[in-house]
Amino acid sequence: YASAQSNANVAGTWELTMAPPPEGAGGGQGGGAPMPQTLTLTQDGTKVTGSLAGGRGDVPVTGSVSGSTFTFSVTRQGRDGNSMTFNYSATVSGDTMSGKMTGGRGDREFTAKKK
Repeated sequence: YASAQSNANVAGTWELTMAPPPEGAGGGQGGGAPMPQTLTLTQDGTKVTGSLAGGRGDVPVTGSVSGSTFTFSVTRQGRDGNSMTFNYSATVSGDTMSGKMTGGRGDREFTAKKK
């Protein structure tokens, strides 16, 4: 059964790089190049699960694919003990994706490349 629009295949391992925060946003990285994070995904139809590994350890990822749009969310524990949810929305094109993360201190652009 093929739908009119096939969904992007995001299963696999991606190297995700956040754009630097806007000037004055207080990203705490001193404007240096952000460290890439590893996004590991399993896809079952339109449902996507996996993990995002970065400087603060692994966090679970849950999301979905619709056509070339991939949306997912990550919940991290903040320094104050409260959890914060970050929502990502990307357009997938073959072995690359690009989009925007919302949450935390504001919106950030990101790109990812399949390894």
